[in-house]
Amino acid sequence: MKRFLPALLILLALPVWSQSVPPPYQIAENNATPPPGTPPPAEPASAAQASASEQHNSVPAGKSQAIIDRLTSSNQDLLDLLKKQQAVLEDIQYDRRLQNRQITLIEGRLEDTLQENAALQVKIAKLQTELADAASKPSAAAGPSATAPAPAAPVPAPEPPPAPAAPASYLPVPELAGPPGTMWWHRVQTISGDDSRSTDVFHIAGKQWRVIWHNQDRPGAAYKNTSALFISAFPKNDSIPKKICSQLGSGGDKTELTGSGDYYLKIEASGGHWEAAVEDFRPDAGGQ
Repeated sequence: MKRFLPALLILLALPVWSQSVPPPYQIAENNATPPPGTPPPAEPASAAQASASEQHNSVPAGKSQAIIDRLTSSNQDLLDLLKKQQAVLEDIQYDRRLQNRQITLIEGRLEDTLQENAALQVKIAKLQTELADAASKPSAAAGPSATAPAPAAPVPAPEPPPAPAAPASYLPVPELAGPPGTMWWHRVQTISGDDSRSTDVFHIAGKQWRVIWHNQDRPGAAYKNTSALFISAFPKNDSIPKKICSQLGSGGDKTELTGSGDYYLKIEASGGHWEAAVEDFRPDAGGQ
């Protein structure tokens, strides 16, 4: 009796266990359907890429036609550009052919000219030989007693006239004294030189005075208008000058000033020889 007790217990528990364990097909369905609230499983990477490529490739028909039209227009523009380049190349080739023809014609004309020049040189040499023979025949026929005429003596060229000598001074001579009591130009001082300098102080007694000046270039055509002379008069106790002259090249004149007092001249010169004379317009000492 004790040996059969376990088997009897198993037989009694078998119906209860069969009701609590689901059948195999229900286990498969439970495994295929996730419980509520569970997120769906992620699709494989290959499937997601395929879906994206399908969406990307699904371009609208209008956009596709616009792209095709744009490409067609670009191809047409390129074709027109190639045609224009081809036309330009053909023009260049035509110009080169034309230039080659012109060069060929010029070379032919040059050869003809050279041949004509050579023929002219031969004719000239022949004529010179004939002239030499004709000139030698009369002298041979005249014999040794014949004398050739003596060549005419060369006529000497006229010598250029000598240049006039430079005067000792370009300044006018001082005025002579007038009758007592009359006004005339008294020469105060005369100066000359080749470079810059300042004069001594001189006194002007009259109300009017003047400076006679002259500048002279060095001798020779190469020194024409190469000298310069500038003269200014300064009061003794003042720094404001009175302009006398600004001379470039040879020439002279006189400059009149007013105002009595003590003055000195500042002379700036280069490249020539200059002269200056100061004159005071007043009566002589006996007429004052």
